[in-house]
Amino acid sequence: MTAAPAAAQRERGADMSKRSGRGRGLTRREFMAGVAAAAGSMALPGCGSGATGATGVVGASAATLPHPADSGIDHVVVVMMENRSFDHYLGWVPGADGVQAGVTQTDRGGTVRTSRRLAPQFQNCNLADPDHSYAGGRTQINGGKMDGFLLTQPAGDDFPIGYYTADDLPFFKGCAENWTICDRYFCGILSSTTPNRFYMHAGQTDRISNTVDISTLPTIWDRMLSVGRTVAYYYTDVSYTSYWGDQYKSFSKKYDMTSFAADIASGGLPNLMFVDNVGNTVNEVGGLSMDDHPYADIRNGQAFLNQVYDALRQSPQWSRTLLIVNYDEWGGFHDHVPPPLAPVTDQEKAAGNDGRLGCRVPCVLIGPRARRGHVEHLQFDPNSILNLLAWRFGFEPLGARASSNNLALALDFERAPDPSTPAFTVPAGPFGGLCLPTGEINGADNPVPVPVPVPELPTPVGVPLPVPVQLPPLPGLDVPLPPLPVTPATPLLAQSAAMDEVQRRRDDHERELDELRALGARYGF
Repeated sequence: MTAAPAAAQRERGADMSKRSGRGRGLTRREFMAGVAAAAGSMALPGCGSGATGATGVVGASAATLPHPADSGIDHVVVVMMENRSFDHYLGWVPGADGVQAGVTQTDRGGTVRTSRRLAPQFQNCNLADPDHSYAGGRTQINGGKMDGFLLTQPAGDDFPIGYYTADDLPFFKGCAENWTICDRYFCGILSSTTPNRFYMHAGQTDRISNTVDISTLPTIWDRMLSVGRTVAYYYTDVSYTSYWGDQYKSFSKKYDMTSFAADIASGGLPNLMFVDNVGNTVNEVGGLSMDDHPYADIRNGQAFLNQVYDALRQSPQWSRTLLIVNYDEWGGFHDHVPPPLAPVTDQEKAAGNDGRLGCRVPCVLIGPRARRGHVEHLQFDPNSILNLLAWRFGFEPLGARASSNNLALALDFERAPDPSTPAFTVPAGPFGGLCLPTGEINGADNPVPVPVPVPELPTPVGVPLPVPVQLPPLPGLDVPLPPLPVTPATPLLAQSAAMDEVQRRRDDHERELDELRALGARYGF
């Protein structure tokens, strides 16, 4: 990064008001008290503390950044999971701007529904994968009112306003107690997976939907290699580097957890590593992946993250490593903070991108330079990670968002690095099972609501049933009739239509994954 952008980041950080308790971790008693308080509180959706100013600072401060060579960071590992919003997953974190209980929204059938804890259901196969498209996202945020999340679901489907708590997410519970949670990390665009993953790789996007056209955008891989740094991209099923053809094939590696752990233990950490597990070589649409995309059993995602964490914290290079866990996009799940606008390139504008960031998603910072038991309120987005890399390794920022806060501003450079790492108790699984078209789970240990059938009316005793009369068809009636409208007055038809929508969305997602697998196969991934 040139001297001017770096100086601007430091100047902005120096001007921020000092925050009490910065850098001091929570005791377990303080943490549990905070969880209880968060669980018992109710906040009005959209009325949380809002971001102010160009940097989105909420009463936060940031120490002046050191010289990059003195940062104590030589290895950055980014693990990107799938499709969960901040409120949905981490709204319970003490000290964070989160809302879970008491959210009310109107569904497509006109019924007002209230948010609920989803556990002990961890897959929700009977509900529709929430809409997370460019158009659907704008319906959901509704001009900043954040009250349209059920309007993109079948009537009666409250999945988007459901949530999980600390007891359901043991890895994230451990992170909240011991590491840094960012409660204003927005995804790069209010749209689906592919354009958001482009923001992670390129700091910009050349599309606003999930297409498989080859890209020519410059990437973080180009920047790192241009200054002689080492890189690696680990994937399990679908490789997002294949969007650039075979250009990055040499450092893209298909892995399983055994090979990943062996590579880390050998001291082979590069300067930058991305770790994806999209699809996870099994049926993601059927719920057998570990990437948290519906209908994955989220307990498997927690186990996966804990395995990555355990491998890294035991690495011989841990003392100079930063692990960043984030999510590609919000997945259509409720969040109460309106996403702001951010700069976009002329090419992005031409593609239809209006510059709206996506809803907040979980982002966790782990490593010797991370603050302990801390909630960071600075506004970040995927370019914040890329700007950290540009600052640390010395190259120009990508895209139009050089002004996005450098993620390094959330780290602790006031104290000596602390390499101590607590072990978390996270069940290894595997959990759940295959989501069936009926909405049931094959072989799962978590219950799914079973629809209650409408009972048939009894036939009165002594009254004979009428004999059906076969009439010849009338002319002009041999064309199929249009489907009956789905209304609250026809619950069985509504239920059938909802299951059709569930299956349609599953089919669409499977088609997109198949197209991406085919793209990878074309270039030898």
